[in-house]
Amino acid sequence: MKFIHTADWHLGNSMHDIDRQTESAQFLAWLKSQITETGAQALVVSGDIFDTTTPSNEAKSQYYRFLASLLETDCKNVVIVGGNHDSASLLDAPCDILDALNIQVVGSIANRTPQDLVREFKDAAGNAIAICAAVPYTRENEIRKYVTDTNAVFADNANKGLYKSVFDAAEALREGRDIPLIATGHLYAAGLEGRPENDNGEGMKNSGVRDIVGNLGTVPVTVFPEGFDYIALGHIHYTTTVAKNPKVRYSGSPFILGFDEAKIKHHVLLVEVNAGEIPSVEKIETPEYFEFMRVQGTNDEIRNTLRELRKNPGTKPLKLEIVYEYTPGVNIREFLASELEQSPFEVVNWKTSRSDSLSAADFSDDSLDDVSVLGDEDIFKRLIMMKNGVTEMDENLQKTFDEFYPLFKQLAEEVENENRE
Repeated sequence: MKFIHTADWHLGNSMHDIDRQTESAQFLAWLKSQITETGAQALVVSGDIFDTTTPSNEAKSQYYRFLASLLETDCKNVVIVGGNHDSASLLDAPCDILDALNIQVVGSIANRTPQDLVREFKDAAGNAIAICAAVPYTRENEIRKYVTDTNAVFADNANKGLYKSVFDAAEALREGRDIPLIATGHLYAAGLEGRPENDNGEGMKNSGVRDIVGNLGTVPVTVFPEGFDYIALGHIHYTTTVAKNPKVRYSGSPFILGFDEAKIKHHVLLVEVNAGEIPSVEKIETPEYFEFMRVQGTNDEIRNTLRELRKNPGTKPLKLEIVYEYTPGVNIREFLASELEQSPFEVVNWKTSRSDSLSAADFSDDSLDDVSVLGDEDIFKRLIMMKNGVTEMDENLQKTFDEFYPLFKQLAEEVENENRE
């Protein structure tokens, strides 16, 4: 059977305040066309449908309109699972209605048995063509019951127990028929193709993972039973396999969600799978509405690059991140003012190339106090000034501080409470 595997849509995302509704609409229309052109019999979406747990009405409208549009196609099997960015309750709320349209949505595994997670895929004639186990992003309290060895690493053992349970449920539903078994997941697996060898997740944020929270970090490929013919994963934003296993794959996000991904091509995967065989997987590159570029170097090098971009504008809206070398007393925006005026691009983010770690040296300008005597508010203000390449607060930066500092404090308290628990 043939299906499309995709994930990490992050509908409603506004990276650096970029309005991405048109981009999302373009992708969903394109995805529907691909389903039709390829003859895909199923669509599997492996989490992070929305960018936040409280998506905008526009984002929700795009989601539901897309699902409704699939009724016009021959794709009669749809599985959607929640990711760590999704609200499980929001996804699950209309599941009974969607289920009547053969669209299975699983926001979380809470109050669901392994048998609840598995279902048949059927062709137009009603014949079973596959079994899919819909496993969403899982939280520690939800998978604790699947632990079989309290002396083992919790995440590894609990996930292994979970996937063994859904495999057994899928195998029981298959009843010996010669049809493939598929599973989903939304997690971070170790040993990703395209990352350094022996990588266990260090530097995850540079590879499309923005948040790994709690004790559920990387898991080895061995948590997935060999009997599954394909594991459709989400959470990583680039297309890759796990531990060089052709059956365990991340589709990646169809969108660029950070400037660290600007040079990476994004895809959906067209998968053809038969029971007991290595799946055939085709990467289908997704369309790009915007062009993203990171410009970095010395101040003079950045200025020269911007001049070239002004001379040779592209055909797509260009969004830039400027990564500059911090120079005391130099306002980078004033330095580049002539290149930015009426330019064919938009700078949406400014970032210094200084170390991410904080020390007294990071605040060593003559006008700044020693970091050891600064309070949390002062340090947060210094970070805002560093990011914007200035040495004193103005009215706009004060507004930024007033908006984000309470959120920073709330997040810090939540992390602290989680660590205590």
